[in-house]
Order: sequence, then structure tokens, then C-alpha cells
Amino acid sequence: MSSFPRAALACVLAVACADPLLPSRAPIYGFADTFGDVFHWPTNRLPVRIYADPRGDLSALVTRAADLWQEQLLYGELTTVIVKDSNHADVIVRWSDSVPPVAAPDPGPPVTACGGVTQGTIDSTGQALAGPFETEITILTGPVFTAEQVEACVRRTAVHELGHALGLLHEAPDTLAIMYSPPRVNQPAPIDQRTVQVLYHTPPTLAPPPQRP
Repeated sequence: MSSFPRAALACVLAVACADPLLPSRAPIYGFADTFGDVFHWPTNRLPVRIYADPRGDLSALVTRAADLWQEQLLYGELTTVIVKDSNHADVIVRWSDSVPPVAAPDPGPPVTACGGVTQGTIDSTGQALAGPFETEITILTGPVFTAEQVEACVRRTAVHELGHALGLLHEAPDTLAIMYSPPRVNQPAPIDQRTVQVLYHTPPTLAPPPQRP
């Protein structure tokens, strides 16, 4: 799930000699926010710096998620790096409250044992982000979930929420997409790949936030 409050408005291999592969120009689902704004990280801000809460195995799950998204692009349009200091990050991913035990992900049908939210704030000009994307992962209580079910949920949710922070600001309507909410698959599907490829070849309407030192 993504949220973009406006604070005052601040609110491949390629076969030798073959033609280069070009992304389809028609995404499967929309990627703009509710105001119609388009965002992706420009080449002069790569690699995108990601901080992950070091508790539990969130850092490993975020690293996996970042690698999966990088693999969806054809020509290195997106690169990421994990950083140890949140003050130097473009994307910050944290547990919102409790930290679940590390476990092997449950291979059974997906259950919603966790949740996530990614927020970005647009600056007073309405033309750029004011600061880093911030993601919180929540472990749901009430029904009794196994540690393995929670692990599988967080694994899926980390990929989904990072997709928002990389520019897929809209939820996907198809349950086969990792950007469906809540996500039911473990990694980006072909429809996610096609959409993010088009996104990273679409002129953005929002600039990234100021570079953090």
C-alpha cells in the first residue's frame, strides 16, 4: 500500500548482432499516483540508496527485493545499494512495531499475516519529493499465524513496498502481480516487469528529493 500526502502541496541477455530489446510502450497497469504524477529514479541519482532495519532478517529481505526489481529492467535503468545509515538513504524500510522471528517462508497458500505502507511527501512546489520514501512493515495480530507464514508474508510485502518506492505508485488490479494489494505472489510477474519497464522509459512529472549527503 502506498500513501503520498501533500504537505501543503508539501503534503538479458541479448543475442549477438540482434536489435536491442525495447520495452513495450503499453503497461499492464497504471503507475501514476492518484493525482496523475509519475515518478522514477533518474540515472543521475543511481544507485538508489536503501536502508533496512537491521533487526531480524529485514535487511536480507529488502536486499532480495531490490535485486528482483533490478532484474526487471533491460539495460540497468535501475540500480540500488543497501546503506547502513538511514540519514544517507533515499528509501528507508523499518519494522513498525514488533520484529518477527527469522524462519523459513511457508510454501503454502498466502495469508495476510503482515502489512506495509510506503509514504512519500511532495514539497511545496508540487514538483518534487521533499524527502526519502519511508516504508513500515507491520506484523498483524489477532489470528494466530505461524512464524513461517509471517516470514512468507514479509517476504512478499518487502518486494511490494519497494516497488512503490521505486516508482510504482499505484496498486495493480491483478492478483498475479506483486503490486496487487495485499500481494499474493513472491516476486514480480511478467505484468510487473512490463509495467516497470515502461515506467522507467516514461518522462516523470516529479523530481527526486534533494540529494542527501
